[in-house]
Amino acid sequence: MPLLILLVLLAVPYLEFLVFLEVSHAIGGFQALLLTILTAVIGVYLIRQQGLIVMNRMHQALQRGESPVEDIFHGFFLLIAGLFFLLPGFITDTVALLLAIEPVRAMLGKIIIKNIRTTFYKGPRNKGIIIDGEFEETPDNPKNIDHEDR
Repeated sequence: MPLLILLVLLAVPYLEFLVFLEVSHAIGGFQALLLTILTAVIGVYLIRQQGLIVMNRMHQALQRGESPVEDIFHGFFLLIAGLFFLLPGFITDTVALLLAIEPVRAMLGKIIIKNIRTTFYKGPRNKGIIIDGEFEETPDNPKNIDHEDR
């Protein structure tokens, strides 16, 4: 897993650079730079608006006494999308734009919730001996059953 993270951290900037070169050859270097800045500004504005909507839904759910778990996942994915919009590049902007779409966030949230349930609620991992028993609470002054009352 650490090797995969390292590979992603090295590959994403390289791929972003290659895509930026291709776009700058197609539309010009200055226009590509302006487009990168414009996507960051528009993306942050979009994420801000979506975030306010999610915060409002979370507040309403809490007032109704419901659990805002889905809205928390929406907020988390919006945070990731905002970070991706701030990173310069067209690949991260595309991923951020996908995360800004509500049905995509809902689908990813359901997948994560399903994986959390199967990971954390599988039951006991130790398949050893299980001893089942019962107990009974006794009053504050229990009688000594080993000796007779004298």
